[in-house]
Amino acid sequence: MAMRAGRGTLAAATVVMLLGIGVLLAALVDPFTRLPVTVSAETEWYARGLLVLSAAWLLIGMVAARTRLVRRPGAAAARATWVASTRPWRARESALGVLPLDRWLMIVVPGGLLVATRFVQAPHDGALSVLVALAGWLVFALAVRLLLGRRSPWPVIAAVGGALVLRCTVALGAVSLSGPEGVWQALWTRPTVRVLYISIAFALLAWLFVAAGWSLTAQIGARRATGIALAGVGAGYALPAATVAAVGAAVALDSWNDQIGVLPWNLGEMTGGRGGGLAVELVAVSAAVGAVVAIIGIALALPGRQKTRESL
Repeated sequence: MAMRAGRGTLAAATVVMLLGIGVLLAALVDPFTRLPVTVSAETEWYARGLLVLSAAWLLIGMVAARTRLVRRPGAAAARATWVASTRPWRARESALGVLPLDRWLMIVVPGGLLVATRFVQAPHDGALSVLVALAGWLVFALAVRLLLGRRSPWPVIAAVGGALVLRCTVALGAVSLSGPEGVWQALWTRPTVRVLYISIAFALLAWLFVAAGWSLTAQIGARRATGIALAGVGAGYALPAATVAAVGAAVALDSWNDQIGVLPWNLGEMTGGRGGGLAVELVAVSAAVGAVVAIIGIALALPGRQKTRESL
């Protein structure tokens, strides 16, 4: 009990720290975010439908263990993603004994919600924006899977999946109020609302990677778990640089700044990111930082040399 309480305290302190960083970030970008982004009435209703589904998934995950829902198909998957994303030190425990159907749902539900959320966030961007966003997440997943080796990937899948659902739920909540007559337009004029939203959006994104590394600690130790998380993050952020080189800055920077960056929903449009407004050098520096982070992560993730006993 004492150990679990200590981990809970550490997790709470981490969340507070991430929110604090988010507040600082929000203060820096606030001058560029004072104009709200408006979506069509149809998109607003699509977002509300997705919001109901994501909220239902979270609710099932919260109460499944205490009700008869735990016996229903999918309830175990929802429960595993909720536990692993909010208490990543229990990720391995939450994934034990999960049936094949629930394992598939642990991938399909968060992944499908991510794709659908991306479409309703910026429907005018088309498939390119969605593909670039998904490519970054797929590279992250592939890097983690390769470095994990023969170890079970389900604890980290549950942790990342649950964190994705939490992040998408917050984004969908904003989009569902952003129609032509949505209340988000009035709320966004208040500095406290802007700071709160950006802080939460940043904290949830950062927590996703924290939870990913933490969920692996029981399997491979803290050093390798941290390395795998860093390698995945670095590789996922470095990928859009290759897209910029292959597609061209004017086209690719839109997708880069809208989704791959840590800033929340459509901030690229408000900061001049569309039409190549961001300097290519900024993207290049971000890609270089991502590559360095990936290299450091790989170095930490590699297993250490086993000490051999000296013969007497």
